[in-house]
Amino acid sequence: SVKRFMGRGPKDLEREGTDRRFLQYRFAPTDAGSPGIVRFQVEGDRGPRLVTPIEVSAEILRALRQRAEEQLGGELEGAVITVPAYFDDAQRQATKDAGRLAGLNVLRLLNEPTAAALAYGLDKKKEGRFAVYDLGGGTFDVSILDLRDGIFTVMATAGDTALGGDDMDQALAELLLSKHPRAAELRAVLAQAPGRSRALLATARAVKHHLTNADSITLDIEELGGHRISVSRAEFEAAIAPILARTGGPCRRALKDAELKPEELQGIVLVGGATRVPAVRQYVAQLFGQTPLSDLDPDQVVALGAAACGSSCA
Repeated sequence: SVKRFMGRGPKDLEREGTDRRFLQYRFAPTDAGSPGIVRFQVEGDRGPRLVTPIEVSAEILRALRQRAEEQLGGELEGAVITVPAYFDDAQRQATKDAGRLAGLNVLRLLNEPTAAALAYGLDKKKEGRFAVYDLGGGTFDVSILDLRDGIFTVMATAGDTALGGDDMDQALAELLLSKHPRAAELRAVLAQAPGRSRALLATARAVKHHLTNADSITLDIEELGGHRISVSRAEFEAAIAPILARTGGPCRRALKDAELKPEELQGIVLVGGATRVPAVRQYVAQLFGQTPLSDLDPDQVVALGAAACGSSCA
């Protein structure tokens, strides 16, 4: 989720309208004491402290490095880090800095759509044009790739670096809250309790996962005073419809830039955990007029492609 803030300053967030509603306390950045640099207030062993998005990202990469070294039984020679195709130079540099801070030898940054295409083995096809629809936790981008004789050419790319599964969690949490008879009162309480609001987001995420395979769920929500609430997949889909609609604009723009019509594409590749949601797959199928490819785990497909690239980068 911190990807939304990589390479961004407070003025960028204001210009982009980054969501700071009460349930988004995870993303309540402050530049206090360091003008021009976004910092997050987190709770540490010695009390609150401020950390940058680069430091947060470095902690994630450091943990991943430790896991890899334990599995492989030695130090890593290098790493390929993937980024949204829509990342600008500042965001890419911030990602490199995070990798170095985590003690990684960053061999290269690889665009996530290209990594996904590699994982699907699309590079083995003689030719074809494919769209990669990548909806992750914090960011969204779409790329149109032209594959000829095993060589990729990026025809167009578009996206939104502040759109993803996090927004679905937010919408579902709002829906759960609205079903409580004392919603207004609880909203005020949650605004002053970031820990409790984060817990509600985590509950909403679990409900989202459940509704991927079920039509409804009923549960007692501790963050809402133990109130018993039922929510259906149809209600969830209605709540996230505006979010899905926001992905349509970049898709149509990418097709226009590539001077292609949907029917001229040989396939649509789904990437990112948020594409597990049935409504997302239905929306993509309707938008492009064909059933998207989903053979590989959307959470792993980018990493698999990066691994395929790693050997040639070393």
